[in-house]
Amino acid sequence: MRRGTPALWLGAALAWSAAAAERFDHQGSIWAVAAPGAAYAVSSSFQAVPVNGLRWGALLGGGAAFDPEGHEVTLLARVTGRGGAVDVAGLLGLRASFGDERWRTFFDLQLAVPVFPLLLAGPRIGGGVQYELSPVAGVFCGGALQLGLGSGLLFTGDVSCGLQLRTYVL
Repeated sequence: MRRGTPALWLGAALAWSAAAAERFDHQGSIWAVAAPGAAYAVSSSFQAVPVNGLRWGALLGGGAAFDPEGHEVTLLARVTGRGGAVDVAGLLGLRASFGDERWRTFFDLQLAVPVFPLLLAGPRIGGGVQYELSPVAGVFCGGALQLGLGSGLLFTGDVSCGLQLRTYVL
């Protein structure tokens, strides 16, 4: 019986460490996303968005969680287009996540800077829902509204669904 006791303790310790590794918060993570989607753009200037109306879209980029409350800094690129007309925007902002375990909701507040074909700047507000497939991967769907101001006026609404991959190095 004594010989089985250390093995039981070792088995319990391994089970506890495996359960502890199965965490679904993003605290201390650096992450990357790729998300195809669709957008609708309206501008007051042909140069701001060469093709108004429904467009294909994509979000690419990443972020890092910087506190235990679910706040993250984001740095993304949003590309939309239709036909040969493409526009690109840089997005820098904050994400607040809510929820426990596998289901999470998020809210984004970002500075959007469309850089091509015309330089503009303005707010982008969005949100969505995410399901954690594992501690290092999740799938999400979200939407956002963006306003661009400058030599033209740009309004964009977009939706996307994609994959988030994380590593916990912080």
